[in-house]
Amino acid sequence: MYLRKSRQDIELENNGAEDTLSRHRRRLLDVAQKMNLTILKIYEEVVSGDTIAGRPQMQQLLRDVEAGKYDAVLCHDIDRLGRGGMKDQGTILDTFKWAGVAIITPDKVWDLSFELDEEGLEFRTLGARFEYRMIRKRMNQGRQQSVQSGLFIGHTPPYGYERIKRQGAKGWILSPIEPEATVVKDIYRWYIGDGCPPIGTSLIVRKLNERGIPSPGQGKDWTPCAVRRILSNQEYCGYICSGVRKVVKTVKDGVVTVSRPRGVPVLYKGLHEPIITEEQSQMAIAKLSKNKSRPGPKNVEMTNPLSGLVYCHFCGRSMIRRTYSNGRPPSIMCIYTSCPCVSSDFSIVEDAILDGLREWLKDFENNFTITQENNVAEIESLKSAITAAYAELQKLDQQKQRIYTLVEQGVYTTDVFTERMQALSEELNKTTVRISDLQNELQSAQTALDHKLQLIPNVKHVLSAYRHCQTAQEKNDLLRAVLDHVEYFKSNRERWGDGSDLKITLFPAFPDKN
Repeated sequence: MYLRKSRQDIELENNGAEDTLSRHRRRLLDVAQKMNLTILKIYEEVVSGDTIAGRPQMQQLLRDVEAGKYDAVLCHDIDRLGRGGMKDQGTILDTFKWAGVAIITPDKVWDLSFELDEEGLEFRTLGARFEYRMIRKRMNQGRQQSVQSGLFIGHTPPYGYERIKRQGAKGWILSPIEPEATVVKDIYRWYIGDGCPPIGTSLIVRKLNERGIPSPGQGKDWTPCAVRRILSNQEYCGYICSGVRKVVKTVKDGVVTVSRPRGVPVLYKGLHEPIITEEQSQMAIAKLSKNKSRPGPKNVEMTNPLSGLVYCHFCGRSMIRRTYSNGRPPSIMCIYTSCPCVSSDFSIVEDAILDGLREWLKDFENNFTITQENNVAEIESLKSAITAAYAELQKLDQQKQRIYTLVEQGVYTTDVFTERMQALSEELNKTTVRISDLQNELQSAQTALDHKLQLIPNVKHVLSAYRHCQTAQEKNDLLRAVLDHVEYFKSNRERWGDGSDLKITLFPAFPDKN
């Protein structure tokens, strides 16, 4: 016996309906009793998956059917076996057909060895597939309409809110709850400096944990990640976010893979009461996008001019400045003992970074004329290529119109028309993609030179002012103006001389396009 809930069943149960599996099991047991059948095993699917891959009980059932364990399988209706894609439906029907296993429902016994039953079952599964798609379409439309109306359609509300049923209307809305809502206000206030000095996520975590405030979810200690999720969630300022984690399906070697990559959310004005203002939310998001995490507490004076800038080549983690009590000079190191990275004297790395900036500036100024000429030539070449591609696209559009005219005049048969149209469609797609790629290259070429030109005066200022800075914070601010990060490589423990394989790679910080 195979039992499975549908999405519609789950919604009905949430509204007080009887458990679907219990009801179907009771009915099928009555059928088995009347037909004097022996039930060897009951498969209960508690998940509602679109594919066989998402339904472990169905996978096990098909394996057992292939092994010849059963003469028949009972199910409440054909669509309970599967109404997903045609590939999955074909897999299910073929498995039952070639194993010689019948499908028993309360109204009919389907024997796939008979042609009429096989054809009838194919029509039933096709209808079930159509019904399934219509149900999904209506559900998605309903969900989208609910979001656009400002309703909350999720099951787990954001921290600081509870999910409540609307009075006299359908749907759910968010409602602030205390003391969590006050915690959210404090997090924003501390982070953006609203009435107090601004602090970062790490210090916010420390304050929350010191006060014994339970974190979202399990109520354990707060983490910077949890704080950043709150600061980036625009539902707190009165919006409903949609499309943050869209389902993306890809096929490779016949296997469908489902992923939910993070995307840009679509915002709709919510019906719930905001906890913070929209201005506070925008300030927090802007600060999050610019403020990279930096090791070490911020409530003490910075001692590492390279703080948050140097990253390990092997593990990608941020490296630290280590001091010694025996008079040995400080070093820069990766704190993870499992990493093969070897430390170096801090002064050597600092000098290498400044030398790298100095060398870059020298090479760029020496080759400025050549670089500028090359960039201009490259830009003009890309512009010419884009113009030629647009001309080709226009020519292909004209060919498409001629194909339609020829088929209307009877010159082309249907087969010839289809063949020509498919070939032309491929050319149109290739040309469109080529235009897009060329435009991206043009934009990159135009902005690259502008960024370098803006970077030149900044690098000169860093080189002239760095050694005159009085504090590590001043030096760090100077380097951050011209460097996005620095990659550190060293695998040889030779500290001095030719045996050292220290390599420093600089990644410039290009100014914002705006």
